[in-house]
Amino acid sequence: MSLYQKSKIFPPFLHSLFLLYFSLTFSVTAEGVGSVSGDWKNLDLKRLDWYVREGFAPEFKNGFDENEGGVKKIGSFPIVLNSLYESKVSDGLKEFTLETRFRLEEDPKQSSFTEPISLFLNSIGENWEIFLNGHLLKSEVHVSSEGRIVQRRTVRELRLTVDSSLLKQGSNTLVFRLLGDAPAVPLPELLAPKNPDLGFYVDGEYSLSTGFDFTREAGILLNLSLNTIYVFFGLYHLLIFSKRSSDKYNLYFGIFSIFMALYSLSRSSLSFEVISDTAIITRIEYGSVALLAPLFLLFLHDYFYGRAFPNPWILAMSVWGFTIFLFSLFAPFSYLMTSLRLWQLSIIPSLGYLLYFIGKAVYLRKKDASLMAISLFVIVFIAVYDVLDSVFFRLGIRFTQFAYLLFVISLTAILANRFIELYKQSEDLNIELSHQKLELARQKNAFFRFVPMQFLSVLGKDSAVDVNLGDSVLREMSVLFTDIRSFTTISEKMTPEENFRFINGYLARMEPLVQKYDGFVDKFMGDAILALFSAEQQTQTPDRWVGKSAADRAVYAAIAMRRRVRDLEEEVKEGHLRGVRIGIGINTGNLMLGTVGSSDRLDTTVIGDTVNVASRLESLTSLYKSDILITQQTLSSLTIADDISIREVDSVVVKGKSQPIIIYEVFEADDPHIRKLKEATLPMVSRGIILYKVGNFKEALLNFEQALKVFPDDIVAILYRKRCQEYIETPPLGNWVGVQHLLEK
Repeated sequence: MSLYQKSKIFPPFLHSLFLLYFSLTFSVTAEGVGSVSGDWKNLDLKRLDWYVREGFAPEFKNGFDENEGGVKKIGSFPIVLNSLYESKVSDGLKEFTLETRFRLEEDPKQSSFTEPISLFLNSIGENWEIFLNGHLLKSEVHVSSEGRIVQRRTVRELRLTVDSSLLKQGSNTLVFRLLGDAPAVPLPELLAPKNPDLGFYVDGEYSLSTGFDFTREAGILLNLSLNTIYVFFGLYHLLIFSKRSSDKYNLYFGIFSIFMALYSLSRSSLSFEVISDTAIITRIEYGSVALLAPLFLLFLHDYFYGRAFPNPWILAMSVWGFTIFLFSLFAPFSYLMTSLRLWQLSIIPSLGYLLYFIGKAVYLRKKDASLMAISLFVIVFIAVYDVLDSVFFRLGIRFTQFAYLLFVISLTAILANRFIELYKQSEDLNIELSHQKLELARQKNAFFRFVPMQFLSVLGKDSAVDVNLGDSVLREMSVLFTDIRSFTTISEKMTPEENFRFINGYLARMEPLVQKYDGFVDKFMGDAILALFSAEQQTQTPDRWVGKSAADRAVYAAIAMRRRVRDLEEEVKEGHLRGVRIGIGINTGNLMLGTVGSSDRLDTTVIGDTVNVASRLESLTSLYKSDILITQQTLSSLTIADDISIREVDSVVVKGKSQPIIIYEVFEADDPHIRKLKEATLPMVSRGIILYKVGNFKEALLNFEQALKVFPDDIVAILYRKRCQEYIETPPLGNWVGVQHLLEK
């Protein structure tokens, strides 16, 4: 089907370009004579006499008696067959036979033509067959045994090559068999057109002519070029929206441009050549055109009024357009014309409201409203003309694509002008404030090199100037304490300069891993690092860590630090980093975080048993030959415990404490072969520790010896084996609870 007769708000300009070219190049006489090729004179079929009758019989392919009853003479183009006969509402098909005759003074068989003769029809639908002197030129009849159209072939700009041997001197007969839907809705013509696609529905060119139509090919190329511009223009605005979602006008205009391209492509003659079932083209055409006005209104509203909620008129038009869109895609095909006509009746007031809307924006002196109003007025004026032409005039001449292209250019100029103005304002402001900002940035950067921004955030301070001596808060945090094992031995081999270079290089590699997992370094103490992970999510917390506990992030950071050290060992084959091992202790709990010092100098610190236990835990990594140790409190706070490799190590009372703590080893970052051995012996070691805690030393010893057969170097199993052997020989006194008292730090 076609909106040339119905609702072409934004149709291709291809036909207008063709008519302009044709009018300048050719001169058609009253007899249909124009330019010639060989002895052939181009024939304007619209100037001939046309006759139509209902129904079709095989003998009609040679023509019918024009004087029989029921035969009507066609007065003018376009030829809409359901309008010529009283067509009752039904779900069946209507069938007509259309004929015209023309005379050739010379015998075509005696002439040689330098170019082929073509039958050109500006439009034809919905199913059809074409006969010339009784010979079938082309058949596009696709009807099921139940009498329903299964594939529609409503075509624009049909060009068929005619074998000159089918022509004859004297009278020649062209016969068209045409089939289409009967009216589907019992409503007046104004509300429910009687299938205007049945026939020759556009008043354009209908001819028998020769010569290659360069204009048509150029028009197709230009149409594709323009639509490619619209698509990329739409994708460009959608890309901007993806980066700046607050400006929804980019979203609306991007979708508008894409649907504009879809609509225009659906009316290109190329689409009829590519898609065999033109019902698909019609659905795309009707659906896309219904969304253009509401999308454009939403674009204007967001452009001028930002985040304000659209008013009821815009919402109503949007709902109406979306309803027509869905109906066009999924409703029975024969009912599409009714919904389209309802949309046609609503588009004029919609365009009127569009002019009112932009006029109000001009009255309120909205930015860029005047420039946009000028280009919008032109496009609305031409759109109104196109609707009136499609419903009443039926000339098929369209200018809207030119207007839309100009509008796109004007909008681009408006956006570019806005960008230039903002750039100038920003440039002036930068010049005015450059010195103050640079000085402030230097001071701020200097401060945050000593005090992390996260520290201020935990304190509840927005700026460094708000921090006072004695400010403190009680917070639940995970504390990560780490240093290099046997660093004193390593440093003795280096000069002081090499020592500082080594420490700074090591710390520079570790701190980003803490920051990566939303933690911050509170102190660098020689080769040691004290890092904190807040249990309270901060506003700047990355989305990937939202929902992860402080213990999760601390353990992730510890694993990454251990792996980074292993990677450094592989990168540095020689030098002081070769063979470096680190120990990491992690504890979770409440601590005091605040400022200490004097009025002249402040420092930040954390105080509490949580910090002290983390430090003790790091010291114990040497005893257990473990890289990462965590407490029971940290394990209880983990949500990732099932995803990483963890095993219980010991229950101890560290120096300076009276309450026992349970220690666990995270061996996720161990060398792969060591991790596999620990995973293989995990059931035996865990069972042995349980038996050890209840005082069943003999059974426990069997489990540890079994584990050592698999992993002989497991220091944990070795320690427990030794303890079990000692307690078997000399049983412990008093109440045994399986806790080891450590007298050293």
